[in-house]
Amino acid sequence: MRKTARVLAILLFVAAALGVGVMGAQRPTFRAGVRTVAVYATVSDGDGRLVPDLARSDFEVFDGGRPVDITVFSNDIQAITVAIMLDMSGSMQGNVLRVRAATEHFVNTLLPADRACIGSFGEEVVVSPLLTGDKAILKRVLHEELWPGGYTPMWQGVARAMQALEGETGRRVVLVLTDGQDNMTIGDWRGSAGDVRRQAVEASFMVYAIGIEGTGLNGGIASLAEETGGGHFELALNADLTATFARVGEELRHQYLLGFAPATFDGKLHKLNVRATRRGLKVRARKSYLASEDR
Repeated sequence: MRKTARVLAILLFVAAALGVGVMGAQRPTFRAGVRTVAVYATVSDGDGRLVPDLARSDFEVFDGGRPVDITVFSNDIQAITVAIMLDMSGSMQGNVLRVRAATEHFVNTLLPADRACIGSFGEEVVVSPLLTGDKAILKRVLHEELWPGGYTPMWQGVARAMQALEGETGRRVVLVLTDGQDNMTIGDWRGSAGDVRRQAVEASFMVYAIGIEGTGLNGGIASLAEETGGGHFELALNADLTATFARVGEELRHQYLLGFAPATFDGKLHKLNVRATRRGLKVRARKSYLASEDR
């Protein structure tokens, strides 16, 4: 009886963390950190190609330097819940069509279980209130509600994206595209880069960042992407944005889900290290978690 209950509990955790119910009809009810910490890992080989066929035994997880048992494992395709934040500052004027085309391609690749919202930062910082998998709605927002102008309130934009996903459970992703460093705040926002970083880490957001012209990721957003287990890409002016957006989508769908039970919930930030036991493989995963029963 105990064994049956334990197996059922594990199945419920996996289903919730993947963004589906047991019958595939509900959104997740899992909140990372209540009993089990969920870690999403991207694995690539020496040539940067994704490695999709690993088993539980191919991973090691260390909590504060101490090895822990991986109690939950899945390599199934992961549903995406993402806030896409696009730099619409005045300097993006010449890139708007490329950005729209690349983002539209990303939208076209969404699967039925995926949900996204689209926002921008520039003259204003806004996010569509519609978190949806409806591609027609997302394309309408992309083509009718985003126009260039103003400066670059990048950190405020990231904060607004996290706010848009605040009530969601499971894996929450913020995808940021920018061509410059943060240089402005809008309205009465009084936050800072440090505040945004702290929230992203403690609340388990995953950040992906795309920088155009090799200058957009110099303000700390790249290191935040590394810290949260996301990724960052610095592109030349005429680089293929569509291919980069496609790469992000591919990574998000093929991340491994690893779960472990912490020894304590002391309310402190714990360092995490995820490794592959096979030689020549690189693992990206978040580097810390907040050991709090409230998360």
